[in-house]
Amino acid sequence: MALEETFIIRGPIDTLEVTRTFKEAGMPARITPTVALRSQFSVEGSVRDIKALLEEEIDLSEKLAEKTGIEDDEDTELRRIYGICLDVVEGLAETMAEFMEKNQPGTFLPMNEFKGWMGPPPGTVKDTDEPESLIDPLMYSILALTALDDNDVIDVGEGGVTVKQHLDPGSLIISLPGGLVGDIGHEARKEHGIVTKMAVIPASGYRLEFAPDVIAQTNVDELDELFDGLDIDEDVYLAFRESVYLKQIAISKIMEVIEEHGTLTPAEVLEAIEKVAIGSTEGGMEVTLDLTLEFVKDLLNDLKKMGLVRKKGMGFRMT
Repeated sequence: MALEETFIIRGPIDTLEVTRTFKEAGMPARITPTVALRSQFSVEGSVRDIKALLEEEIDLSEKLAEKTGIEDDEDTELRRIYGICLDVVEGLAETMAEFMEKNQPGTFLPMNEFKGWMGPPPGTVKDTDEPESLIDPLMYSILALTALDDNDVIDVGEGGVTVKQHLDPGSLIISLPGGLVGDIGHEARKEHGIVTKMAVIPASGYRLEFAPDVIAQTNVDELDELFDGLDIDEDVYLAFRESVYLKQIAISKIMEVIEEHGTLTPAEVLEAIEKVAIGSTEGGMEVTLDLTLEFVKDLLNDLKKMGLVRKKGMGFRMT
């Protein structure tokens, strides 16, 4: 069906609330669970090497700004991000060093006691005064636990953790979200022994399917308000909105040429709409419909099922 429209919401949603919201807005949707694969990037290296890379990038950026006398907003923002990342790396090293200092190999810690050691040092996590400058404490805790476990410093069991060995904090291999250092060149990362990894992981979500009659009758101007109340990725929504809008343009023009010329075959409909540009008085832009014959056939069949046109021989005409 040419007019049927689908989009996917990633992550958990309240299916009953979403269904009710769309139904009340005159857009009943069929919601089904779906699973897709997505990529997740990370960078991996020793505490010592990652610190050296970040310090080098900050220093190079500062020297360039000093030399040129130009403070580029993008470079300033990157230095800020690298500074945050550096604070996190140093905080992780400090936390893990203190943990090893106070807990000798063979020590067993109940999980509730161990969680206290996963917390970041003061000044490393978000607070109300600087909401954008510091890392989320939950993420910090995950990074610390992962680093200690991956480096075989601890053994995580159901009831708690056992300290297995001590290592030089600077030599501990840590993994950080790829976005934190994604703008640093490959050669610079390679020089410092930093490895970029991509993990392919399943991502659960929900597929929302809208029937042709819903797409044809939806008031596009009211979609924004409807989607504002839902936790849906903006890019996904904008692509959906554009597709609905363009399909309504195609419906309008096809019905216009059938009404004007009478019974037309799909090929004749295609020829007629290709000859005429759709003017936009507001934007001063002309829109042309460069459709395929198969799409026109499917769209006409959708309109027929909706009772807007009827079949007559090999052609279609208005009802």
